[in-house]
Amino acid sequence: MADHETCPVCKSAEIAPVFHLRDMPVVCNQLWPDLESAKSAPSGDIDLVVCKSCTYIWNRAFDPARMEYAPGYENALHFSPSFQDFAETLAASLVGKFDLKGKHVVEIGCGDGHMLSLLAEKGVASAVGFDPSMRGKTSRFLETPGVEIVPEYFGPDHLNRPFDAIICRHVLEHIDSPAEFLSSLRETIGERDVPIYFEVPNAAWMLKTTSMWDVIYEHFGYWSATSIATAFRLSGFRPLDVQTSYGDQFLMIEARPDAISKPAAESLDISTLTDASAFSDKAEGFLKDFREQVSHMTGNVVVWGAGSKGITFCNAVRDDAQNIKALVDLNPRKHGLFAPGVGLPVLSPDDLKSLSPSLVMISNGLYLDEIKSQVQSLGLDPAFSVIAT
Repeated sequence: MADHETCPVCKSAEIAPVFHLRDMPVVCNQLWPDLESAKSAPSGDIDLVVCKSCTYIWNRAFDPARMEYAPGYENALHFSPSFQDFAETLAASLVGKFDLKGKHVVEIGCGDGHMLSLLAEKGVASAVGFDPSMRGKTSRFLETPGVEIVPEYFGPDHLNRPFDAIICRHVLEHIDSPAEFLSSLRETIGERDVPIYFEVPNAAWMLKTTSMWDVIYEHFGYWSATSIATAFRLSGFRPLDVQTSYGDQFLMIEARPDAISKPAAESLDISTLTDASAFSDKAEGFLKDFREQVSHMTGNVVVWGAGSKGITFCNAVRDDAQNIKALVDLNPRKHGLFAPGVGLPVLSPDDLKSLSPSLVMISNGLYLDEIKSQVQSLGLDPAFSVIAT
């Protein structure tokens, strides 16, 4: 296992503990075909620490040898109307800002090609993505002219093609050697001056809202604005813009190739360090409160959202949550499968009619209005609560 005792971004040895979770699914978004295999899914410990120099947070108990993004891996969000609106706006913004009409885009970690398709619809000539989880799978987004998915891990040889921009969304947090990854990408780009767009979960939001449900084993690293700008500068990129979006849950960076520079322009983010220091006690308090709450629930309870937040929550409270009967998700590719660890089935919204839940717990508060409307349209009138606001 690699040495995770020094910062993977700036190599500082000045670190501090943040948070522990034990016996969590190694691949949270890997659903299973039956109860037995779900309950025996690989698990591991999470031991988060923070770098006092650049505020990067990582899991020093992470073992990359345990990670395998197999065809059963599923983390698409685009079945939600709210997320569809976000993705449409983002695609139009990228095409307009970087003048990509009639040009060629490469996406690292493209999933089923949803963003590739949106970019092509906005005028990109070709949109080529790389993702090993697409081995043996097809996608309706491949029907969009100009879209191609290569079911492989991205590597330097994949840039032996025309490209005018590189995008990478919700991948960098999975990589346990981010500095080496970015440096290799910069070396491969060479003299070509192309825009780079990366998007990751926002660690500052996670810490401030105490969203412990965003702490998952498959995320090696957790990025703040300071740490991601530092990583890009040290790897030979010039950050152009770093901002948050999607209710501050996402962190976005735009950059251009440049010479390697020290992160002198980035001031130390004291608030991130302060929030990291307080996170463990606050998270343990939230977890205690939720365990107490679910232990006294009556009737059938469901958790809406069979993604990272929902599955982490269910695993964290599973010993006290006998009344939680299922997870619910809009993604039809998840229906009939089982969540790792806790072993709960994943249902479609229509299945709620027969289950008639007394409480719907919503894993992400961004979808509260959307979910309430859909549940009530089924003729149901349960109570609602939000796990992550």
